Amino acid sequence: MNMIATVTNEGKLRFMRYDGTMSGALFVLFLTRLVAGATRKIMLIVDRLKAHASEAVQVWLYEHQEQLEIVGLPRYAPARNPEEYLNNDVKGNLNRDGPAQTKEALTGKMRSFMHRLSKLPEHVEAYFEHPKVAYAASQ
Repeated sequence: MNMIATVTNEGKLRFMRYDGTMSGALFVLFLTRLVAGATRKIMLIVDRLKAHASEAVQVWLYEHQEQLEIVGLPRYAPARNPEEYLNNDVKGNLNRDGPAQTKEALTGKMRSFMHRLSKLPEHVEAYFEHPKVAYAASQ
């Protein structure tokens, strides 16, 4: 089970679960959903995943440059990625009441946790309190 997610320094959380490996097409789908309804340009911090640099993504970014811009992190800098703090939170809380016995149960637990977390903006904002992520915090 895999998930792609974004967090904002205003405490907003968006996510999408997917099967298999992240591809350029899947990332474009996520980006399309991300900009839907946005009222201002999005600055999206990403790691150097191969899918982020795919031709499909580059074409999409060019066509949507007024809506979204990607800022790439240096290689091997996961501590500087605000989304990694979300990943740690998910991993630390997913099995709190015991491990899931099936893929469906794990998917349900993950969705439930993410939906609950999306209603706790102050918790999501706290990811940006870490000194390595302060560069992306609200001013």
